[in-house]
Amino acid sequence: MNTKKTLQELKGLTRWQRIIQYVIKRSLPGGGYFKSLYLKAFGLPPSTSISLGLFITHPNVTCGKNCHLGNTEFRAMGKITLGDNVSISYNNFITTTSHDFLDWNKIIVKPITIGDNVWITTNCTILQGVTIGSNTVIGAGSVVTHDIPSGVLAAGNPCKIIKKIDFSIENKKIILQS
Repeated sequence: MNTKKTLQELKGLTRWQRIIQYVIKRSLPGGGYFKSLYLKAFGLPPSTSISLGLFITHPNVTCGKNCHLGNTEFRAMGKITLGDNVSISYNNFITTTSHDFLDWNKIIVKPITIGDNVWITTNCTILQGVTIGSNTVIGAGSVVTHDIPSGVLAAGNPCKIIKKIDFSIENKKIILQS
């Protein structure tokens, strides 16, 4: 029955649209040839897991080991550096550019640095020139406009420190203690 349902859903699409949908659904999330091409094209390590919807504009994103990149848009005209064990959830926007208020034709580019063991939850925006310290959690819907120190839970618009946390990894499990 699943096969019939899938064929009925795809009936209105052209042959090439069906092929593209099949390749995207089967290849990117779990691995395979297209994932490896994507990782090589952007210079990401093989331990990086990616989700459908990941969008990188320029190959200026470097990341450490064991990173997860959800469907996030990286506007990376400047350098974006991710540490080890960084998890970026879904529907996030990370940009290294802005416009000069006095001359709208001038683009300002500043790098972004994200430390080790950072979790960026869903619907977050990280603006240019920001450094997020290690062992930090950025709450849902946050707009990060300035540097965030290590070992904190931060959230809001603009993003503010909510509380300090003790972030430890034991047996590959993350433990948050307040």
